[in-house]
Amino acid sequence: MKTSPLFRYKNLPLLIALCLVSLQGCSTSSPGDAFLDAAESTFERQEITAGTFRLTVFSRIQDANQPITVYIEGDVRGWTPMAALGVDATPDEYLGLRLATLDPTKNVVVISHPCQFNINDPACHNKTWKNGRLATQIYDSINRALDYVVSVIPRSRLNLVGYSGGGAIAAVMAARRRDVVSLRTIAGNLDPDGNGRTHSAVPQYDYIDPMEGAPRLSMLPQEHFVGENDALVPSFLTGNFVRAVGQNICVKITPIADATHKTGWEEAWKDNVERLPTCAALPRK
Repeated sequence: MKTSPLFRYKNLPLLIALCLVSLQGCSTSSPGDAFLDAAESTFERQEITAGTFRLTVFSRIQDANQPITVYIEGDVRGWTPMAALGVDATPDEYLGLRLATLDPTKNVVVISHPCQFNINDPACHNKTWKNGRLATQIYDSINRALDYVVSVIPRSRLNLVGYSGGGAIAAVMAARRRDVVSLRTIAGNLDPDGNGRTHSAVPQYDYIDPMEGAPRLSMLPQEHFVGENDALVPSFLTGNFVRAVGQNICVKITPIADATHKTGWEEAWKDNVERLPTCAALPRK
């Protein structure tokens, strides 16, 4: 059945919901948190099956001619000891979602890290929370979710934004996909090996290292925001990633004074959210 252009473009928020429902199913349950209730007044909320995991997706799609800005939520709770099956790893701060609510662009989507906003996923267990946060199956799940989002607007372009571990995922997705036109990270864990050595952390298993794909991002406009007081992901680790990128005409590191890993980001994002990264002009020979 063909759909009229009027339906397709006037009702895109509904269309993304229908698209996701038809692919894998949908749930609109809410944990009752006041902030989530407010976010759901702005975004459509769906639960989708993407690869191994069920993911929560928040979306606001208003203009089929504009790119889609996709926020990938962080994995902050995975840094602390977690219980086994049944524990929800949703960050208390909902920082990825909070930053997305500040974004005035027409098309905004938030994709949760696996095992967030849904405590009934049987695929979630202790290993997933801790040393499997950056495993291959995690990246595969987010990549499938991005495919679902892109299916709403054919040939759409993606501006990726990742917070914390979501920054690592966003960087890998940017290096592997052809529809990403910019990358921004906030307190992004872009050098997991270096981070593990810094904190003497339990090594990640079967993980994909953003550092390995960094050279493929040399011509992608990108900006990496680092907190000057971030003890969890120190700024020098982002510097390691930028050096791995190599060519730096498209790369910018922006320090945020007084920001820690979890605090100081909303005010900073208000000042930066509408500025997409660009590449500097090449010097003439």
